[in-house]
Amino acid sequence: MVDTVYVARHGFRMAITHFNAANQLPRDPPLTAHGEGQARKMADFFASLPKDEQPQLVISSPFSRCITTAMPTVERLDLELVIEPGLAEWFPPVWPTDTGVHPSPPRADQVKDYFPRVSTRWTPLMYPDPEGETIADVHHRMYACFERLNRRCEEWGIHRVLLVSHAASSIALGRMLLTAGQVEHAKHDIRAGTASVSKYAYENGRWKQEYNGNTSFLPGGSEREWDFGYVPENNTEPGMGVGWTDRYAPKDTSLIYRARSRL
Repeated sequence: MVDTVYVARHGFRMAITHFNAANQLPRDPPLTAHGEGQARKMADFFASLPKDEQPQLVISSPFSRCITTAMPTVERLDLELVIEPGLAEWFPPVWPTDTGVHPSPPRADQVKDYFPRVSTRWTPLMYPDPEGETIADVHHRMYACFERLNRRCEEWGIHRVLLVSHAASSIALGRMLLTAGQVEHAKHDIRAGTASVSKYAYENGRWKQEYNGNTSFLPGGSEREWDFGYVPENNTEPGMGVGWTDRYAPKDTSLIYRARSRL
């Protein structure tokens, strides 16, 4: 099983735009030049670790800002880079309900033209609910994703993994690891500045946090910090519009992790 988890948030990105012309994925702004610099500093950080502490596999959210953040570390340490839709961005419940759905994240084979280094050996474990998630829902999704991810890593012989994701997803995962999946107790203050790294180690039957949103390797320190306090509990967001075609929607709908608030 995995005994060491590094969780990184993507680097400093451009402003959210409706459409990314490069990969035709909505709500997927690329990194700024500053964000790309942060990603290189992150690679320096991981390269500075002892070999037996470095990640053996990098698993990224399919959004380009996460893949671009992961790339320098992947190249520096010569690691396999795989894509997991279950690590994707959090979108709150769709409202008004007649505004369609949120965009689905792509699979590895759907981003490989833009990121040739991405491996297609990993198949998707799950997808977020396109109708959106409450704050509790994204916590449940991230813990369920990690449980499936952990089982696959065990099959692959992976013990140390780097997950590159988003602020909300990274915070939710950290909280759920520290509370063994008990969302009602998942209130820990997880730091998630751009290109920050948190480390979790499994010891004596439980996860503990060894560092929280580390940015000591970044010249600018912690930037663009975010937490769930920035949004109300009943936060909602419009979908992509009636009649909009979700080109990356999974054909196997059983892979969609249905938000518990909708069950």
